[in-house]
Amino acid sequence: MTTRKVLLIGLGAFALMAVTAIVAIILFIAHVSEDVKGVAINIKSPTEVVVGEEFDLEISVKNERKGEAFELSDIDIAEVYLDGFIVGFIKPTPKSNMHVPIDKSRSFSFDHDIPADSSQTFVFKLRAEKEGIFRGDVDVCEGTRFITNMAQTAVIAKPLGKPGK
Repeated sequence: MTTRKVLLIGLGAFALMAVTAIVAIILFIAHVSEDVKGVAINIKSPTEVVVGEEFDLEISVKNERKGEAFELSDIDIAEVYLDGFIVGFIKPTPKSNMHVPIDKSRSFSFDHDIPADSSQTFVFKLRAEKEGIFRGDVDVCEGTRFITNMAQTAVIAKPLGKPGK
């Protein structure tokens, strides 16, 4: 076999590997960018609280799938929302939580399966710490896919001359 043939075979193999890698990357991105299907989330919290007041941020996740569990991996809450609050307890208790610098959120890992046609509510006990309007995305994740809703709570100062809560 001549050097030219070996070179052409090598270049052909390299080109085939490069095309295969590009197709794999495109398919991976398409898979990851799909929204979670068959799941609905509802966020319940007071629209207004007073500095120092505790309240519940309830995130209800309904699995509308037929015969397939929803494998909830994490709940990510935007730090622009959490900036106004201190997180007390969380029920059920997450396995861990961490700051996610890419999207500036706090990720709470649960690894909790929600059976088909059922719901689970995750309760975050928060205490208002400073005045302002705090809003941000809440992502409910299944692996690398997620569905997003928004939380918003206004924090006002304690009224003067009146006892606070």
